[in-house]
Amino acid sequence: MLYLCLKYLHVIAAIFLFGFGMGSYLYLIAASRSGNPQVIAHVARMVVRFDTWITTPAGIVQVITGYLLMRLSGLSMSTEWLLTSLIIFFCVGALWLPVLVLQKRLQSMALSAGEGSLPLDDRYASTYRWWFWMGVAGFAGMFVIVLMMVTKMTPLQLIGSAVGF
Repeated sequence: MLYLCLKYLHVIAAIFLFGFGMGSYLYLIAASRSGNPQVIAHVARMVVRFDTWITTPAGIVQVITGYLLMRLSGLSMSTEWLLTSLIIFFCVGALWLPVLVLQKRLQSMALSAGEGSLPLDDRYASTYRWWFWMGVAGFAGMFVIVLMMVTKMTPLQLIGSAVGF
C-alpha cells in the first residue's frame, strides 16, 4: 500500500511539475507576444509565483518519492533507465534557477517599460529569447523523462526496440 501511495504522489507531482510549468511557460509566451508591458509584468509576476510555490515544490516531491519508490522496489540507482532519467532530471533542474531569474528580469523590464510608458527594448527581446530556448530544452527533457517513467527504457533502448535491434 505504501508503494502505491508513493507512486500516486509521484505521478501527481509529475502532473503538477509538468502542467504548471507548461502553463506558466505558455502564458508568458502569450503575454510577451502581446507586446504590452503592463500585461507582461502582471503575467510574469504570476508565473514567478506559480513556479516558486507550486512547480518547485512538485520537483522536490518528485525527487523524494522517486527515491523512496526506487528503494521500495529494490531497483539500483545504476538501473539504466533510472540513471538516465535522473541525469536528465538534474540537467532540467539546473535550467530551473536561471529560468526563474530570467522570468524575474522579464517582469522587472516590463514593469519599468510600463511605468515609463516606453516600449520594450532589445534587452527584453534578448532575455526573452534565452528564457524561451531554456524552456524548450527543459520541456524536451521532461518529455523524455516521462517517456522513460512509462516505458522503463532509455531513449536509445526504445529506439532500438522500435527498429528491431
